Amino acid sequence: MFVQSKLVKRVALAAMATTIGVGLAGATMAAEYPTKPIEVIVAYGAGGSTDTMARIFAKYAEEEIGQRMVVVNRPGAGGELGWVHLANAKPDGYTIGLINSPVVEVYPFTREDTVGYSYEGIRPLANVVTDPGVLVVAADSPYQDLDDFVAAVKDDPESIIVSHEGVGGDDHLAALNFAEAADIDLSFVAFNGNAEATAALLGGHITAFEGNMSEAAAQIQEGKARALAVWSDQRMEAMPDVPTGMEQGYEVEAAASRGFAVPAGVPQEVYDKLLDVSRAVIDNPEFRAEMAQLNMPVNPIYGQDYVDFLDASHERLKALWEKDPWIEQ
Repeated sequence: MFVQSKLVKRVALAAMATTIGVGLAGATMAAEYPTKPIEVIVAYGAGGSTDTMARIFAKYAEEEIGQRMVVVNRPGAGGELGWVHLANAKPDGYTIGLINSPVVEVYPFTREDTVGYSYEGIRPLANVVTDPGVLVVAADSPYQDLDDFVAAVKDDPESIIVSHEGVGGDDHLAALNFAEAADIDLSFVAFNGNAEATAALLGGHITAFEGNMSEAAAQIQEGKARALAVWSDQRMEAMPDVPTGMEQGYEVEAAASRGFAVPAGVPQEVYDKLLDVSRAVIDNPEFRAEMAQLNMPVNPIYGQDYVDFLDASHERLKALWEKDPWIEQ
């Protein structure tokens, strides 16, 4: 009995030493992290709203974390290529990325045979902005409101081309919801980012682009474009003259949420440090002022609350897909 008791005690002491060692190692990692620049992956092209938000966030995050935050654009496949890189990166905290909801949640089930990342392979960190959708035409467009636009589609559907940033993304889903509400069929073309879509619109190559308020505000304020509707339950302060779809009789509500995530498996101590940095940046009045100037509504959601937010969206959209899959266009 005495020998067994000594053995048990030795095992217990060894386990305690291991636990203390792991804890000290984690504390040391958190204290030292980061010791080199951090890559920030943007899954869309330069110049769009996601890229702009990432670069402004990175500027303020550098002040908080004490290292460079290097924004790297990895556009392609509607965001998928960037998220593949994020999910497959070494989970050491030196690669983080922007994720765009709802598109990041839907690819794992809409492209399940080909998608290169799993929803579980990315750990959400903090949502920053929730940006309502808008349907925009050029300033010289003959369409003054949604009824004009719908009438034109019904008269000659093949002549009306609407852009979006990827099948299954918030823009695409917003346009599909509008088409269903209006009982019309739309023709689509996808672009890798808002900058490309805006150039196509102003060049007369497409009829309209479905984007987000922040992406359209500058062109609207400069008189280059006109928003036919904002897909919100109320008018937006940044564009008070733009009616909602609901005001015009179309029950459509859509928005994009943009936040940060890390590869699954990042040590908790590193995750917590990045979470603290995110809170500090989002709470910074200067950061919020820059977001306001860009018409990007700040909507902070942190940690597990952000995970829950995306999980709920994932399950809701997956159920919708299983019931009535949207057509790839």
